[in-house]
Amino acid sequence: MSDLTALSRFMSYALRHAPEAAGLELDGEGWAEVSDLVRGAQAAGHPLTDALLREVVRTSDKQRFRLSDDGRRIR
Repeated sequence: MSDLTALSRFMSYALRHAPEAAGLELDGEGWAEVSDLVRGAQAAGHPLTDALLREVVRTSDKQRFRLSDDGRRIR
C-alpha cells in the first residue's frame, strides 16, 4: 500500500467514522479544519502534512474529499 493510500484511508476514517481518532470536531455539515486534521493525524502517528493532504485530495480517484473554497476546511 502506498503512503498516499494509507493517509487517504486514515483521513476517510477520521472524517467519516471516528473523528476522535484525530481529535477532530466536525461541524454540522461534516467539515473539519485542515490544520486540525494534520495535527491530529501526526499525533496519531501518521506523517500527514498540508502538502500531502492536498495531494491526497487532488489524486483521490473516488473524490472522497472536498476542500472548502478557501482551502481551510475539509470534509
